[in-house]
Amino acid sequence: MYERADTQGSSLRWWEKTAHSLAVLALVLVALSLLADAGGFLSTDVGGKVATLEAMDRRGDLSPDLGYWAETVDPDGSLYPMWSTTHVDDKWINATTLPMIYVALPLYRLGGIHLAVLVPILGALLAALGARRLARQLRGDGVLAFWIIGVASPATIYALDFWEHSVALALMVWAVILALESSRDGKGTGAAFGAGMLFGMAAAMRQEALVYGFVAGSALGVRLLISRRPLTAVLRGGAMAAGAAAMFTLNAALEWVAIGSSTRTGRSSGRAVAAGGELTSRIKEAIITGASPFDRSELVFLMLSVVMAGLLIELGRRARPEQAEPLGPIIAALGAIVLIAVINVVLGGLSFVPGLAASTPVALLALSHIDADPDRRFVAAIAVLSLPLVWMVQYTGGAVPQWGGRYILLSGTLLVAVASAAMTSERATRVLCGVAFAGFVVTLMGVAWTVERTQSFAEAMSALADRDESVLVFHDPHIAREGGVLVLDEQWLAATGVEARAEAAAVLAALGIDEVGFVEHDRGEAPLTLPGWTIVDESRLALVSGSHLRITTLEAPD
Repeated sequence: MYERADTQGSSLRWWEKTAHSLAVLALVLVALSLLADAGGFLSTDVGGKVATLEAMDRRGDLSPDLGYWAETVDPDGSLYPMWSTTHVDDKWINATTLPMIYVALPLYRLGGIHLAVLVPILGALLAALGARRLARQLRGDGVLAFWIIGVASPATIYALDFWEHSVALALMVWAVILALESSRDGKGTGAAFGAGMLFGMAAAMRQEALVYGFVAGSALGVRLLISRRPLTAVLRGGAMAAGAAAMFTLNAALEWVAIGSSTRTGRSSGRAVAAGGELTSRIKEAIITGASPFDRSELVFLMLSVVMAGLLIELGRRARPEQAEPLGPIIAALGAIVLIAVINVVLGGLSFVPGLAASTPVALLALSHIDADPDRRFVAAIAVLSLPLVWMVQYTGGAVPQWGGRYILLSGTLLVAVASAAMTSERATRVLCGVAFAGFVVTLMGVAWTVERTQSFAEAMSALADRDESVLVFHDPHIAREGGVLVLDEQWLAATGVEARAEAAAVLAALGIDEVGFVEHDRGEAPLTLPGWTIVDESRLALVSGSHLRITTLEAPD
């Protein structure tokens, strides 16, 4: 009886400590989010989501339609200013996920984007809590895993902007926890069904959730088969697939009701068709998203990234208690690469750190600590075996301008849990804490970059909106997407390529526009124009890291 009461008291104290940790982390993330400018974003994707929230708020409805001011003369939307806008019936859709937008809409109506950002903050909190729970299931205390994910990983950065990454990450972490429980004798089929549901919910936001769900389900089935439970493997694997299918179907139904088509299903199937294409590009971008601390894609930086990843794995191996090899040479070599990365920042300014190993270096240590523990092997297998599949289907062309391997966040989080649970000797703990601190420093750089980028783009887009030209034509539709809600009020178009500029000239003539501003990145080349239009003025607008936009004022032909 005494033992039971003591156990209950210990459990209560653990939950009190957890609640305190969550409260502190929540305050930290809210404070950091307030540093960012609400008029700028870490990604153009966020601009589309915020514009959708604003459109819903203004109309007081639930339709994600953004509208289009030039629809009468450009009915197919070939000049629509925001990249990746889909025209479905009479709606113009730029949102890539509806569930998160609907969850955030009441908050947005109450307090704008600063309140809506509480949704990704909650995602980061749940991801950190999931990392702690998973590490405890792997026989660690979970405290270090909680704080690494909370304040020293990409989840920290994605909590500061209205992006879905932290929410999807949280769902997938808890899905893996349920899959691990289902692989034991414990909760069984119900846990498997719950894991499938969580992966399905995550897939409504992040397409890589389908890959991770497939690998987790396969790992569950293999583990049960190895333990000579084939019928159980079939039942629990089927339950997991059913849970995922149920949520995937529910999201598709939501999209059909709100939009008239299933945008997430279309995006996922399109990625499946493209899997394995452009092999050279995929290998290069796998290195960038997996390891690189550089916002560069040249061969020398790719090679340095591979070397850095290898050094981190070797550092983890040498940190094992039975190893007597010195740590100094490895640390010195890592320091040299860090120095090169710092010089790159000094010369080029703050920018994205695109690689997971660079932003969450603890994850690489785990690869040297996957020991005989079957649970750790199970979790590590999901993390590692998913990587090549994700790299096969991830979008190409956008690896450098992202933070911390956004397609493979779950792998990093799972490996952090493994490392924190396995690296418990005095030698290993020192290495773990040192590497975790390095990740914390990188995260602080990410916070600074988020603040700088959001402020810079907010100022630039506001300046563009205040210009005197009747219409602005953007050469790059990603730039207009940075404006977020401005696209609802401004007469903007996008025209990339010679044919598009000719079409823009015809559309502007049909609208009776006699003066426009053509917006493009200033790369020192001759300014682009519309066919027949005359250049009357030219100006430049500063962006981040020394880059500029060039705005060429054009007059219509007589």
